[in-house]
Amino acid sequence: MKSQNEKPHYFGHRQRLQKKFAAHPGYISDHELMEMLLFFVFQRKDTKPLAKTLLNRFKSLKGIISSSRFYLKKIDGVGDSTANLIAILHEIFNRMLMEKIVESKTIMSTAQVLEYYQNLLEHLKKEQFRIMFLNNKNKLISEELMQEGTVNNTAIYPREIVQKSLEYGASAIIMVHNHPSGDPDPSRQDIIMTKAVKDVAQKLDISLLDHIIIGKSKTVSLKELGII
Repeated sequence: MKSQNEKPHYFGHRQRLQKKFAAHPGYISDHELMEMLLFFVFQRKDTKPLAKTLLNRFKSLKGIISSSRFYLKKIDGVGDSTANLIAILHEIFNRMLMEKIVESKTIMSTAQVLEYYQNLLEHLKKEQFRIMFLNNKNKLISEELMQEGTVNNTAIYPREIVQKSLEYGASAIIMVHNHPSGDPDPSRQDIIMTKAVKDVAQKLDISLLDHIIIGKSKTVSLKELGII
């Protein structure tokens, strides 16, 4: 039987990890980082087993942080506090990436856009259709979620996109949506819709710069495919 003054077995481990991180953050492994994050939720519990379980289930730190509360809470030991902490980290990371885009003088690189949307969309279980509205110097005016659909379908109409572009005074747009199946290859409907938006937008001097589809660890640019 433990005495009241006897410290739990993981107490020394926590201290060692914290000292190691303070001295050499780059030497900390992924599961140790996850352990330390969980210290903020579990004040008196060994967090190593849950950290390893999360990494085994979601494959990487990015996979954990990008996952939804719904799937996180399917893991034994993950409650509201843990799911909320991870969701906060994800939102902070998203906002940091968006700040880089907003502060950029011009959006010229597809890679610049992909970094933001891969983090935002690639692990979602429902399809989202989002648009970047740009001015005549390709600087971001606004970014907006236009539609959120079922597991594999989002209804979007070209005139709604063009109308919203006119409201913002946009000269160009970049369309982005995810395929929850993980396969980013454009469907026949994706191609038809893209061409329809391009045709309607051109009549009002609005350029469709790209339509990007986000899959699991892979993306497709319809511009690069020659569809736009």
